[in-house]
Amino acid sequence: MTLSTPLLVGLVVVLFILFAVLGAVRSARTIRTGARRPTGSGVPASSSTPSGERLASASSEAIEELVNQALAKAGVTGVRVDFATAHDGSLEIWIGDDRYTSVEAIPDPRVRQAVADAVTAFNR
Repeated sequence: MTLSTPLLVGLVVVLFILFAVLGAVRSARTIRTGARRPTGSGVPASSSTPSGERLASASSEAIEELVNQALAKAGVTGVRVDFATAHDGSLEIWIGDDRYTSVEAIPDPRVRQAVADAVTAFNR
């Protein structure tokens, strides 16, 4: 039994449409579950939780916690550091409403040192 050319072409088109639909459904499911990487680059469009905590990778969140513990231990009050993942996947460092894209850009030397110390402690 052989398939005619129009039937074969129709079958290929149907398979292509099926794969396109499955890909779209899979992509939509990924976005709904939050398993996607943020896209774009704006302020303050970083994803955040209802408590205001911006989302970042697990390692960044662990370092963030070390930074905030170090600042509290040093008696630095009123300063809370929040790490976030920018839309392009890079790290954002938020101190209050101020966003920094590198540790060197943080104006407070106590916070810069706390971040540097936390990274060193985390990498041990």
